[in-house]
Amino acid sequence: MEDYDESPIVIDGFSSVQAIRRAQKRTDPRSAATAGETPENKAEGRDGKRAGAKIDHTVLPQKHEVVCYECDYIFMVSGRIQDTMCPKCHRSLRMEDLTINSKWSESIRTIGTVNIKAGTVLEGAEIRARDIILAGNAENGIIRAGRRLELHMGAKFNIAKTRMRDLIISKDADFSIPATVSLRNLEVGGTLKARIFADGVVVIKQGGILDGEVHTPRLVVEDGGGLKAQVVSGISRDRPSSRTRAGSEK
Repeated sequence: MEDYDESPIVIDGFSSVQAIRRAQKRTDPRSAATAGETPENKAEGRDGKRAGAKIDHTVLPQKHEVVCYECDYIFMVSGRIQDTMCPKCHRSLRMEDLTINSKWSESIRTIGTVNIKAGTVLEGAEIRARDIILAGNAENGIIRAGRRLELHMGAKFNIAKTRMRDLIISKDADFSIPATVSLRNLEVGGTLKARIFADGVVVIKQGGILDGEVHTPRLVVEDGGGLKAQVVSGISRDRPSSRTRAGSEK
């Protein structure tokens, strides 16, 4: 028979505590579930998403309406407006924002914005742009805003040589237009007296006054806005055609 060493095994206090902890981990089901945790999956929550992880948001690029200054075709572009090509006539379209503050006789064509400052005189120039801001004298020029024309105090223009889809009367402006004006949207911040045919919406801002006659499917008068015009809901049958409307070329 072999002899056994019956001398006691001495375990210090620290080792005993560590041994108890290891035994608890082996018997605790929660420890088994986390036994395979790594720095990557440890941060995951109950829904499988990592705690503290950022949620990405997809932002769609802004879309802009562009009107070809060669054939008047309307199309949309995403993101920043830049030089492009008309999808209909395939002409190259230049994007440039310009400011005119002196006498001007050269023609301009751009799908950007042209700002005609007070004191400017157009001497036979033809301005074709996406948006036109007018505070100068354009009576001897041709104004063709593919989208929006914004009129400020002191602006002078010949309505027969002016074309726009949307018209904005700034809050400092006061205009009386003798001819019938056919457009898409109208916003009046100042004072306007005219006969208006609008396909879209007519908005009279606070402090704005619209006098005359207005044909529109939608009229919005803000608090503080004034309406002195005869209002016809919808588009009247006697609306001027696109060839005879004010601002169209003949």
